[in-house]
Amino acid sequence: MPSGLRIDLLGPLTVRSGDAEISVGPLRQQAMFAVLALNADRVLTPEQLLDLVWDDDPPPTGIKVVPTYVYRIRKSLPPGSQLERTTAGYVLRLDAEVLDLDRFETMVREAGRHGDPEQALALHDQALALFRGQPLSGLPGQYLAGQRRRIAERREKALGTRIQLQLAAGRHIEAIPELIGLVADHPFDERFAVLLMNALAGSGRQAEALETYQRVRRTLVEQLGIEPGPELRAAQQTLLRVEAPALPARNELPYGGAAFAGRAAELAEVVAMLRPGAGSAPPVLAIDGMAGIGKTALAVQAGHRLASQYPDGQLFVDLHGHTPGREPLGTEQAVDHLLRGIGVPADQIPGCVEDRLSLWRSKSARLRLLVVLDNAPDAETVRPLLPGASECAVLVTSRRLLVELDAKRRLGLGLLAMDDATTLLTEIAGPDRHDGDESAVQELAEHCGRLPLALRIAGARLRHRPSWTMQHLNERLRGRRRLRELDGDSNGVRSAFAVSYEHLPEEQRRLFACLGLFPGKDFEAKAAGALAGIDVPAVESLLESLVDASLLLAPRPGRYEFHDLLRGYAAEVADDTEAVGRLVEHYLTVAGAEIDLTWADAERQNLLAALEVAEDAPAVRLALVLAPYLHGRSRLGELDAVLTIGLAAAERQQDAVGEARLLFLRGNFGQFRCGPQKGLCDLRRAAELAPDSEPGLRSRILGSLGYTQGTLDPSSNHAELLRTSLRLAQLAGDRQAVVETLSRLAALAVRQHGFAMALEYYERALDLAREIGDERLEPELLNGIAVCRLAEDEPLPALEATRAAQRLAAEHELDFSMSYALCHQGEAHRRLGRTKLAVEIHEQALKLAIGNCTHLDEVDARLHLGRSLLSAGRGEAAAEQFDLALRLSQDRGHTLGVVEALTGLADCSPRSPRAGRLLRQAHDQAQTAGHTVLANRLEHRLDRVPAVHG
Repeated sequence: MPSGLRIDLLGPLTVRSGDAEISVGPLRQQAMFAVLALNADRVLTPEQLLDLVWDDDPPPTGIKVVPTYVYRIRKSLPPGSQLERTTAGYVLRLDAEVLDLDRFETMVREAGRHGDPEQALALHDQALALFRGQPLSGLPGQYLAGQRRRIAERREKALGTRIQLQLAAGRHIEAIPELIGLVADHPFDERFAVLLMNALAGSGRQAEALETYQRVRRTLVEQLGIEPGPELRAAQQTLLRVEAPALPARNELPYGGAAFAGRAAELAEVVAMLRPGAGSAPPVLAIDGMAGIGKTALAVQAGHRLASQYPDGQLFVDLHGHTPGREPLGTEQAVDHLLRGIGVPADQIPGCVEDRLSLWRSKSARLRLLVVLDNAPDAETVRPLLPGASECAVLVTSRRLLVELDAKRRLGLGLLAMDDATTLLTEIAGPDRHDGDESAVQELAEHCGRLPLALRIAGARLRHRPSWTMQHLNERLRGRRRLRELDGDSNGVRSAFAVSYEHLPEEQRRLFACLGLFPGKDFEAKAAGALAGIDVPAVESLLESLVDASLLLAPRPGRYEFHDLLRGYAAEVADDTEAVGRLVEHYLTVAGAEIDLTWADAERQNLLAALEVAEDAPAVRLALVLAPYLHGRSRLGELDAVLTIGLAAAERQQDAVGEARLLFLRGNFGQFRCGPQKGLCDLRRAAELAPDSEPGLRSRILGSLGYTQGTLDPSSNHAELLRTSLRLAQLAGDRQAVVETLSRLAALAVRQHGFAMALEYYERALDLAREIGDERLEPELLNGIAVCRLAEDEPLPALEATRAAQRLAAEHELDFSMSYALCHQGEAHRRLGRTKLAVEIHEQALKLAIGNCTHLDEVDARLHLGRSLLSAGRGEAAAEQFDLALRLSQDRGHTLGVVEALTGLADCSPRSPRAGRLLRQAHDQAQTAGHTVLANRLEHRLDRVPAVHG
């Protein structure tokens, strides 16, 4: 199961991989995925899936629809997802915590076992926060409706428990608004009525509590004819009064600021954790995060909310762990501040540090204090300053992860959400500064990395420079100027980063600087080690140290990344000129002769970024590795960019072999994507460059060139080129090239309607592919065999071949082969009279072809779909598909596609004069292009359409 996969059922079905949201298809397909997720790690038979998803109204295809839906779901999930086919059925295997429903149940169970009421309350809050609306909302089916009710009942039970804990902690006022709504929504549920009465009474609102009882009793009597139960009646008799809290003695908390946006969940968690509760030691909560992330602001806000619950004082000590130009505050100075804060006269403070600490613990043991230790350099500084009584609470902030500190909870602060970042910007800059251009506000928030310190600096600049617009500031923040624009004094962004950097040990500083040269976004330890020239065990330890220092992020296990602004600072201090070269060589070594798809999928963006900064020689090698992978993954825009970069590097290096290889790839891929004419020039130039000392390369180039020329001009010397290709492949001992050449010979034989010869070529190639043991070669050969069998009017053997091709294409994720397999499979069903099924399969093929972004695949799929629609009696729909195929073929110079589309349009109106004109156009196109056999067949058809000659 890929790391970062999240499946959320507690609301509308949502699937995410990392930050990206994934669509698992239309509504019924979503329903099947939800059923699989609710039954994770349990095998469901196809019959069970059909029943659970469709109830008593299955589709006409019945159980055959299940494999198709499963295949589509599997294709939509990220690589590594485990939606498996077993002998008994299908199973979706999920790691723990992938399902939000599992996380909800886990947190509720953990809360029930927890001895600390405050911790139990916080766990319930976190569990209930997972709900985003009605569970599984909008998904059809009785099974999911039942699951929806079951989950709703579990939520209500957890909600009741959470409110009980809330009231037990004395938080009556907070609970009242929610309870009023719950009582209104559940008028017969006495549990919520009892809780509302207790909350009102605990807030000093006894009259309202008694009124609630009377109202609920009246509802029960009038609508159900029953009296309240014993619990509700007892609540009426035991209403309690709540005494007002004492005023605090001393509050040293700084001003909370006029602008504070976001952090609602974090603020609620801090406040909940530090509320007074039972325990033998003071609750300690540590907040950590990078410079400028808003740790102090959050601590101050939480402190003000907690002030009334710690009436003997709220003490604030800045330990200056990362203050520019200042040394960290020593223990002696810090404890002196604390003693003065609780009223100890200066002449009674001992001179010895140990005696001061002892006095602090003794005095604080009799008090209810909130102590905020801000900007701590390390755990060693904090530990002796902790008070000795459970009635006190301590809130610590630090840029470092204080793992040695015995804290009740650690809270790592992340970036502000976009809405919160724009709100903060607007509050500081002024609500009228963006002139309604929300995109400019969001762009500015992104330029600031959604970092509160940077947002505050940017907002202040706008407020104090009335002539500046947000767009003007955005322009100033683009590129390398960002850190300069967000700095300016000792409290600027660069200054804050510099203090963190300077506090690092030498090895960590060197790695941090090297990582500034990493061209991609996130990276693994091996790549970081290659970049810095450090072995993996050592670099893993250093990376984790940088994470602890809040200079790196670890978004998921084994992956690291910079905050955007920190990346800019790291690039400023980087000076290792050989780092990028080491990284590129690492990628080339890992890729090897045959790239691992899972690794390549994870590293794709990094590989592309590395190619852009690589020296010319390794850039050629890397382009040759990336191009086939990107083509197989249908990343065609990226493929074009890679080939362009690689060819430019090869030309600068005067690397004829590398240039020939890249031209071959561009020409070979281009002819299948955009038509044979597209690749012809590249293949001819590749043939000129490839030396005789590279027979395997020349074999592939000449094979592709022969196929291309044969497609464009059947009378050309393509046969000689293909024979030479076959001879060179055998000379080089390259059996895969032999398979490819035999396949091309077969394809050209099909074009000339020599199906018996084509079948012989395809079967020879298939035998050799199986002898080699490379299943990835088989689907296209099986598709070719299916074409030959269909031409001989043998739909059953053709169907068998396409099913084998479909299975192998699905296993090896070969989308191009899958599209063709579905096309021929649908055609076989059409020949067998199963027109409805043929239309469904051809619609799947078209959707896949469009997703592959290959125009020839799309033309082929539309032609097949048109024929199936015509057989189903849907002439207008068929004509629409033939017309679209015609336009695509004309745009791409695809003669055979033009001929097939014109013939299809003629078949849509066979008795009209237009049919003759269309057939004449098709005949002329075929004859002009040298497709003699096809032209003769059309001539024979024209002989039976007298209107054309009249």
